[in-house]
Amino acid sequence: MSADKERAEKLADLKTRLPKEGIKYIQIEVPDMDGGLRGKFVTLDKGLSPAGSAFCTILFGLTMADDVFESEHSSFDNGFPDMFAIPDPDTLITLPGTDATASIICDACYPQGGYYPLAPRSILRKVIDDAAGLGYETRFGVEYEAFVFESNDALKNEARHSELTPLSPSWNAYSLLRMVETRELAHVFMDRMHDAGMSVEAVHTELGFGMLEFALGHAPPLEAADKAARAKLMFRQLCRERGLTATFMAKWREGESGSGGHVHQSLWRDGKPAFAGNTHGLSDPARSYVAGLVDSLVDFAPVFYPNVNSYRRMDAGSWSPENASWGTDNRTAAVRIITQPSKKAVRAEHRAPGADTNPYLVIAAMLAGGTRGLVQGLELGEPAAANASTEDRFKPLPRNLPDAIAGFAASETTKAAFGEDAVAHYALSRQQEWDTWVQQLANNTTPWELSRYFDTV
Repeated sequence: MSADKERAEKLADLKTRLPKEGIKYIQIEVPDMDGGLRGKFVTLDKGLSPAGSAFCTILFGLTMADDVFESEHSSFDNGFPDMFAIPDPDTLITLPGTDATASIICDACYPQGGYYPLAPRSILRKVIDDAAGLGYETRFGVEYEAFVFESNDALKNEARHSELTPLSPSWNAYSLLRMVETRELAHVFMDRMHDAGMSVEAVHTELGFGMLEFALGHAPPLEAADKAARAKLMFRQLCRERGLTATFMAKWREGESGSGGHVHQSLWRDGKPAFAGNTHGLSDPARSYVAGLVDSLVDFAPVFYPNVNSYRRMDAGSWSPENASWGTDNRTAAVRIITQPSKKAVRAEHRAPGADTNPYLVIAAMLAGGTRGLVQGLELGEPAAANASTEDRFKPLPRNLPDAIAGFAASETTKAAFGEDAVAHYALSRQQEWDTWVQQLANNTTPWELSRYFDTV
């Protein structure tokens, strides 16, 4: 049976079953370039149609603040044409807290058929297909750190974010005392995710005022990315319901911890773990996979550090890597190998991404890098002996967005993985972010300038 026919039959089954369960509406969700989910509320018939729903292609030409940037794919020259959001029946969930609404994640497709190659979910599908013949299953588990505050739109509108009241007034990590203030929020979030078929394995406090971390259960790559995107959205929505606001900025304020978006991953074969072995706890395939992660980290830097703010988080002193390194249970390395407590638990923790990343592109980049390592039989070398940032043998990571964009756009590794059009478009989207930053610097007198020059010149 073709994939399109199988999808149509599953959607038809849902269309028959859901009304009996009281579902009347569908929230259709399309991942955008920054990892957010955009969409519409539609009727059941429209939301479950195999023909999909029309969306303007400018959806992939919007920044997170909805600045519009043109490309050859969507512009005034071609009239900003439509693509179609085709529902993926395997992603349907009932929206927690609602009586009659389900949600479904959609693939972006051309009107004539075929995945739209610029869409993050399409890019991940391509990488999954490229890795399919290797005989391994990869599993990914994403964990996010976020800061939670009492909501105050007036302060945010005046850019007085530092005056927001954090959910907890204490700093401590793994604090059971701080969980008194955050327990109810954590419990409801975990319950909602569970009811939607998405496991949150743990929630704990982190080193920051109002800072929390939550870890998602591991899953195959596409499912893991879908869960990660939904988790961020659902956490934000839950906070809003309670008069709170959450930020996943990589570094929301100097002096505070950065917010990571670490990704755990491992290889499986015939339903059994294939990462454990005798060399630094890794099997030979695992070593090649990890070598691919390390070797491709610089090429994919703007995926792991996508925004101007992302580079403020890069600080080995705060356990955020500064180079393309690896180590055994070493949190100063970009790729930390975990070998305990059992062979089933052996995995790689990729520590480069912040919480501000796009999970589809992050997992695509990691899977592509690891797959390349397997195919080429890359050698891993020796792990970091101590503080990985002090070892010159590891490639330094780009320290700003323009340098990262240049390497990404010129890399044959990224083009082979994502496709040339997707690489060019993602580089364009990051350049738009940088250009907006440079423009606002040019057009606004900064607080630093005022404090330095107001009384001194």
